Amino acid sequence: MLSINKILPRLSIRSKLIIAFTGLSVLPVILVGLHGIFSNVKLMENTALENLTHDVQTIRENTANFLGNIESDLRVIRHSSSLKELLPSLEQSPHGWNDPLLQHLSADLQAFAKTKGSYYQLRLVNNEGDELLRIEADDSSSYRIANKTELRRTRESFYFLLIQNLSKDQIAFVPGELVDRENRRVPVISFAMPLEGARGRVGILIANVFARNLFRVIESKRHLSVEGKIALVSGDGYYLYHSEKKKDWNKLLASRLEDNLQHDYPPSLVKLFLSGREGNASEGIDEIVSYAPLFSAESPSPAGGSGTNFALSYFVIESVPKNVILAPVRSFAWMFAGFLAIFLTAAVGLGLLATRQFTKPIAELRRGAEVISRGAYSHRIHVETHDEIEDLAEQFNAMAASLESHEREIQSHRTRLEEMVKQRTIELSEEKTKLQAILDHIPSAVVLIGKDFKIQSASAALSGITEQPLENVKGMDCSELFNKNGYIWECVCRRAMRSKKVECDVEQITDGHGEERFIEHVAIPMSDNGEVESVLEIITDVTKKKRIEQQLLRTEKLAAAGEISAIIAHEFRNALTSIKMILQLRHESKRLSRPEKQSLAVALDSISHMEQIVNELLDFARPKPMEFRALSLNKIVNDSLALALLHIDKRSIDVRKTFDPELPEMMLDESHLKEALINTFLNAAQAIDTDGVSTIDQAALSTSSGIISVETKRVQLGKTLRDFAFSQEAMSDRSDPRGHEVVLKRGSECGLIRIKDTGCGIDPSQLLRIFDPFFTTKPNGTGLGLPMLKRTINAHGGVVTVTSKKNQGTSFNIYLPLDHAT
Repeated sequence: MLSINKILPRLSIRSKLIIAFTGLSVLPVILVGLHGIFSNVKLMENTALENLTHDVQTIRENTANFLGNIESDLRVIRHSSSLKELLPSLEQSPHGWNDPLLQHLSADLQAFAKTKGSYYQLRLVNNEGDELLRIEADDSSSYRIANKTELRRTRESFYFLLIQNLSKDQIAFVPGELVDRENRRVPVISFAMPLEGARGRVGILIANVFARNLFRVIESKRHLSVEGKIALVSGDGYYLYHSEKKKDWNKLLASRLEDNLQHDYPPSLVKLFLSGREGNASEGIDEIVSYAPLFSAESPSPAGGSGTNFALSYFVIESVPKNVILAPVRSFAWMFAGFLAIFLTAAVGLGLLATRQFTKPIAELRRGAEVISRGAYSHRIHVETHDEIEDLAEQFNAMAASLESHEREIQSHRTRLEEMVKQRTIELSEEKTKLQAILDHIPSAVVLIGKDFKIQSASAALSGITEQPLENVKGMDCSELFNKNGYIWECVCRRAMRSKKVECDVEQITDGHGEERFIEHVAIPMSDNGEVESVLEIITDVTKKKRIEQQLLRTEKLAAAGEISAIIAHEFRNALTSIKMILQLRHESKRLSRPEKQSLAVALDSISHMEQIVNELLDFARPKPMEFRALSLNKIVNDSLALALLHIDKRSIDVRKTFDPELPEMMLDESHLKEALINTFLNAAQAIDTDGVSTIDQAALSTSSGIISVETKRVQLGKTLRDFAFSQEAMSDRSDPRGHEVVLKRGSECGLIRIKDTGCGIDPSQLLRIFDPFFTTKPNGTGLGLPMLKRTINAHGGVVTVTSKKNQGTSFNIYLPLDHAT
């Protein structure tokens, strides 16, 4: 239910009371006044409509009588004896210029026009469009017969178009404007009636009536006292007569396409006006309009019967502006508004005086409540009205006294609580500092991540792992910090949030210094009422742990390989020595045939090959100590390549070498390094297979099927390289896995040996095992060549890296430090 508080929520009590008093006083006056205004408006509109309807009926009857008289005159002429006698003659001779009958008709029409006095012209036109006779008014109010020279000889196409759809005895009329002999314009109403003979149409009878006669009929005395507009409109909406434009008859005709009924009224009203029905209209326009057809179906024809013989339909429209009709009501409304303003001012003034008795004590109560609300509970309100407001003031004073007492108690409790909170805050701060110190000294980074995956807090170790300041990390999305910087491929926090279980992952990455690192992520979801609210992530750099594990694994492999090699070499060497001696004695016998000696020679070659393998096993199990000297790396590589070429088919392999002359002498062991390089060259040659070559143009190689590229140059490392070298003791005793890590730091100066072939390449699954002892993919290989290469390079303080693609070749990059100390 609506109330004044809801309608006017921000007004004071005094304003609301004044509005209520004023409304109760003024509202009845307003209702009565508005009822009187609307009643008068309705009454005046109805009166105007009645008068308009009566005027339209009067204009309609007078205009219909006027046009009916014209119609009767034309019928009289049509049925006159002189015209009847002329029609057969016109059928035989359309021109009939000398016909006495035409002269007789002219005299009759001249007398007829003088009798009527309302015609400007009476004309007769034949079917050829030639004017046969013309009777017209002159200045002396008499009529004259036009000479033959004055008659028009041109086709009267306008009148033929006007009557082309008329049937017998029908008449058409339109407004027009003619020019007399003095070149003055004469407004007329042109009537046209087709003349029919025995064999059809023979001509047109035209009567031009002074338009002023029609104006007088239309402008006859009316019932409506105010000035309005009267219009006579054709069925197409064109004005035949308009009371405001009758003096500009020529303009009315010239602008009929722009200035018409459709231009002055909306299409819906135009359709209503031209519907053929009588009625009134005032909605949507600023006028009151009455309309009716000029001729109704019940209108009597002058010739007898019902209806008219006019071919076109016409309508009478009269309108009066609403502001003219309602002018008295407007005056009354202004008078009523002035009276209402005076009454309203008096009501407001009386309301102000009456409400002051209520608002003054209420204002005192409000001021007192404001003072008390600010904490001045000792303040008291003094009001003497001897009514309910005074009782309310006493209750306010009692409430203030109670609040004053409670305030003292609350202040005492507040002081004690502040001391307790202060002490507890100090304790919490100390505990937080201790906890943060503990977390900051843990090697692992501890990160608290919220439900929105934003980092809320983190320990100091996170800066060391991510290489970003701790203040920049807080508030970041965990995936933005870890995934974007490559520390993890999939955010374990999101996995833990989804699974609600502890998730962990270890990622191998390359940091900003180009070093390979292993980062362990453990995400622990922290739930509250079954919902994961945050995730505690522990991030640990386990690079050293991973390297130790890999070193232990390699140590065990090499120790086992050394032990197996020593056992195999010892046992096989003794057996092979005995077998070789027996076969040699047998081969020296002279009683053997030639085929038998050839078989023994093949066996001795096999024994020699087996001895070579046994020697390789012994060299691997018990390598000779290194002897370093200052030597040229280019010379050692070139000599090794020359020795290897003795075993390479140079017709199928193209060997290309590029040596850096700026390489300085280095501390090298010539024999071990040559042995390792020769094995590498031979491996490259054995890897070349015509079916596997895809990185070179076969046509460019001529008869060659593959390429071995050998390159040396001085380089500065762009990233840190690491490897693990094993000692002699680690090879012979698995319980003593001694060794050391070989590290070539970023920026170190090194000599690079790059051996690249276009062979079949190494399968990615086998690439990590090529330096394991006894691992080989060749049918006759021992799997010791590449492990010996790695051991020799590591002994020089260097590192070997391998890149390979299946069917695209392999590249061995050997890095030897220039400043290696023996």
